[in-house]
Amino acid sequence: MLETKQLRIFKTIVEVGSFTAAGEHLSLSQPAISQQVRALEERLGVPLLVRTGRSTRPTPAGEVLLQCARQVLGKIEEVQRVLGEHGNGKAGVVRIGTPEPASNYLLPPVLAELKRLLPKVDVRVISGHPPVSLARLHAGDVDVAFLPLPVEGDRLRIADVGTDELITIVPPGHPWIDRRCVTARDFEHQPLILYDRESPITVRTLAFLLDEGVFPRVAVEIDHLEALKDLVRAGVGVGVVPRWSALRELAAGALVAIGFASGRMARTWGLVHVDGHQRSRTARTFMQLCREVLPARLASGT
Repeated sequence: MLETKQLRIFKTIVEVGSFTAAGEHLSLSQPAISQQVRALEERLGVPLLVRTGRSTRPTPAGEVLLQCARQVLGKIEEVQRVLGEHGNGKAGVVRIGTPEPASNYLLPPVLAELKRLLPKVDVRVISGHPPVSLARLHAGDVDVAFLPLPVEGDRLRIADVGTDELITIVPPGHPWIDRRCVTARDFEHQPLILYDRESPITVRTLAFLLDEGVFPRVAVEIDHLEALKDLVRAGVGVGVVPRWSALRELAAGALVAIGFASGRMARTWGLVHVDGHQRSRTARTFMQLCREVLPARLASGT
């Protein structure tokens, strides 16, 4: 009989790409990880993983097992969530998929209120770009995703939460500080600090510029918004970020916000879950808190 521990270890190795990273994620030593994988391969009689350089990928047999492992572990976690909410009804697990900026700047007050209402709840926030979060949603690895819309996929139910805007940030003294808004053409001769190229922020920014025939001069590309703001503050270039991610710097006068002349830089956010999947009381409470707390934060960043 297969052991769920071995399935979980195998699934983690595939998802994080190496034995070492899986050990760190699961708080297990690499020898312990290797021993469990060998035992699993011996039990099944087929090789499941192959190492290529520093990374590890599943064999064809491993791909089959991976799909089964996701289904089995997902069902086990679903049972644990449902049973955990029996008794006083205040325990449970909620797994949330969302882009990293939202997990850093938007969700903390929602999660703090959720823990106040349900102190025994186990909250897991898993950061990832929208396609990754949607894949996790369909695989049963997260219960609900908080994403900028639109999103595409089968059997999805979406509830609008609110609208935010992307802004240009510049340092004090920049030639743009007296402007109320900028156009795509204004970026032609400005160095741009570009956030993670797969991020919805950058996808929308580049689409806005390229559709107007503007090919930006990318000074730096970086996948941390805090570092991006530091570079803008240092005068390396201008940046495009959600207003809510720069509130502290704007209030302190360390950065200046300038809007866009185009309405294309406004975004709607939504809560996404798979139609037909049972939502736990904890997940429903989280979604309700999002609808109560986030519209104002998205709109004004406060």
